Amino acid sequence: MNSRERVLTTFEHQEPDKIPIDFGGNQSGIHIIAYKNLLKYLDIDDKNIKYCDFIQQLAYPCEELLKRFEVDIRWLRPPKSLLPENFMPIIEGKYIGIYDQFGVFWGDSKEKDVKEILYYSPQIHPLEDLNTINQIKNFDWPDGTDKKPFKGLREQAKKLRKNTQYAIAVPPLGCNFEYTTFLFGFKKALSHLRRKPELIVAAMEELKKYWTDYATTFLNEIKFNNEFYVDIVAVNSDLAMQTGPLMDPEKIYVPIIKPIERDFSQKLHSLANIKINFHCCGSIAPFIPHFADIQYDAVNPVQIGAYDMEPCSLKKRFGEIITFWGGLCDSQHTLPYGPLKKIENEVKYNLECFKKGGGYIASSVHNITSEVPPENITTMFDTLIKYRKY
Repeated sequence: MNSRERVLTTFEHQEPDKIPIDFGGNQSGIHIIAYKNLLKYLDIDDKNIKYCDFIQQLAYPCEELLKRFEVDIRWLRPPKSLLPENFMPIIEGKYIGIYDQFGVFWGDSKEKDVKEILYYSPQIHPLEDLNTINQIKNFDWPDGTDKKPFKGLREQAKKLRKNTQYAIAVPPLGCNFEYTTFLFGFKKALSHLRRKPELIVAAMEELKKYWTDYATTFLNEIKFNNEFYVDIVAVNSDLAMQTGPLMDPEKIYVPIIKPIERDFSQKLHSLANIKINFHCCGSIAPFIPHFADIQYDAVNPVQIGAYDMEPCSLKKRFGEIITFWGGLCDSQHTLPYGPLKKIENEVKYNLECFKKGGGYIASSVHNITSEVPPENITTMFDTLIKYRKY
């Protein structure tokens, strides 16, 4: 099997020849500090280091590294979204950082040395003081039909599809509920969800409109003779924390959030013959049946260190209804600290839990953080490569 066949086979819950491997996505990537250390350790020279996600400080992995780890997926990114290693954020009041398209400012203290900032958090929330549905509707929402951010994307997609046999994935084309926590602020968004849910619904409806336009524009840029040069699209929306859901799944998620997420998922599936990889951190077991019902094809990052997220249990309960994407090694405890033998044993155990019957794509549990030693990263991937065959 080639890489694309391998990935698509496992999505059908059939066993491919090997477990597919992912590395380099927005939630399966690597911090630029860890990336540089890894390149040095493996004696790989990347002469053009770039950020693929400046907010998370994620590096854009070079092809030599992707081949070294036998990665089956290539992430298709608009060239304009890749920022040079020497990119400098702006100062806004007491913060340094960048604005996103919605007017959320992602930053940290301007008193810090930029080299000491490991990632940027939402600091300015443009909907924070809005209290009515009309105010939210009249907010200056961005234009999802703007093609300018996608300049060069078409050529890149064609090159990937024509010259390689990798599965092609694209970074998040949507983020509905979670983005309300950035727009209002986390505490206010959760307060509104319980006390003024109509405000969250109004914001999510506007977000859905934007992301639908954005996804349509993006996908049409990589359409050739009625064929879309993409296999997987990502969608984000964190709904849980380490110990459990952020809200009652049945009383709040199902009536308020799920209908909007379902509408968006159906729209994506209607636009192109694609699989949806849904990113949701934390203890998400109660949500998984709903994710399958919404027609999310995979769930990522499978945070195995969270409550009720034991790999074999997840596979037994939900392995027939959804593909697990991630879950390779506990990124909060095992991967950063080792020892190497523990990393190897954990990877072997998790593979045995997830691989049976297909429905598994192996990757790190979320992004590899700055402090993770290169030998730990290499051990994780080399163990995966050694035991990935069916």
